[in-house]
Amino acid sequence: MQLLPLQEVANQIKPGLPLAWGIRDGNGKLLLARGHRVTDAAMLSTLLARGMFVDAAEMRAALAAGHAATKPREGFFGRWRLSSGRLNTLLTTSPADLRAALDEVVNVLMSLADRYPDKVLFQILRHDQTKLQSYGVSHSLHCAAVCCLTGKRMGWDDNQRRMLVSAAMSMNLSMIELQGRLAVQSGPPTPEQRAAIQDHPVRSAVMLAAAGVDDPLWLAAVEQHHELTDGTGYPSRRTDVVELAQALHFVDVFTAKLSARSSRVALAPNVAARDIFTGSAGHPLAAALVKEFGIYPPGCFVRLATGEIAIVIHRGESVNTPVVACLTNTAGQPMMRPQRRETTDKANAIVALVADADVMVRVPWETLYPDD
Repeated sequence: MQLLPLQEVANQIKPGLPLAWGIRDGNGKLLLARGHRVTDAAMLSTLLARGMFVDAAEMRAALAAGHAATKPREGFFGRWRLSSGRLNTLLTTSPADLRAALDEVVNVLMSLADRYPDKVLFQILRHDQTKLQSYGVSHSLHCAAVCCLTGKRMGWDDNQRRMLVSAAMSMNLSMIELQGRLAVQSGPPTPEQRAAIQDHPVRSAVMLAAAGVDDPLWLAAVEQHHELTDGTGYPSRRTDVVELAQALHFVDVFTAKLSARSSRVALAPNVAARDIFTGSAGHPLAAALVKEFGIYPPGCFVRLATGEIAIVIHRGESVNTPVVACLTNTAGQPMMRPQRRETTDKANAIVALVADADVMVRVPWETLYPDD
């Protein structure tokens, strides 16, 4: 058996993906079989530091079969990042083909939300809160994803959901850059900024119409997403607000509460949910939104009865029994690899939510979903 140092082929090993060949010690003894997953970069670094090897013949056979040469599929997190980048380009440059380009991003986002609803919620709660300058784009993407999920919970058909998602992506088209400036601004909006905020729904609708959007539901939802049925909204103080605009308003306000600004921290999802439900007087659309996130949405930190700190990764069969990944052990020490727990087991029951500021352990979020 000819052994090759693992260091020579380390660039072929992708954390989270199955090994295309086994990993052996200096005597050729198999330690990790082909198909085993190197869970994260830290594990790979440990193997390299220990001076592991691979069987040259096995490696060549795998390469010949195309296992290592095949480009890994783009999973949820990769497709989400691509959608975010694409939306950023569209909203900040408003190209001539804006309508068609928005339709393309809407298609991708709806497929992601329908296939990976828990990962969508996780991504929204765990997005990088330090990139305040890009708040306008991330907020549009988050709103669109939550609209897709909430519309499905409401039982709306694909056409209704598509119009709602499209409106969410484009509702702030006329003030994307201003949103970024406001997010990093410590003081209140200036009179000029307030004027831009006040009329942005109408200006956004006008820009969309000029780009070829002629669907009345889409345009109405954008133009009315800050109107309230009691007449206290803006810019027109109308009371005959279309249902899509009402849904968009609740999602807009709720997701905004989940994001930080330079002037305030992000609210915990349970606090944001309570605020939106109480403020809406229990409106069915707000209730559907709150139910979609639930008590322990993916991405929130919790303490288990064992004393371990964990992060929720999947919603469970009941609202209080999600699947979690433990980040610390019972002594509060970081785990080398997050361990999944089923909180249906009373020994692993959730006893409290934990604030972000109280959790010092961070891992690459993709590693929590090794099957992505």
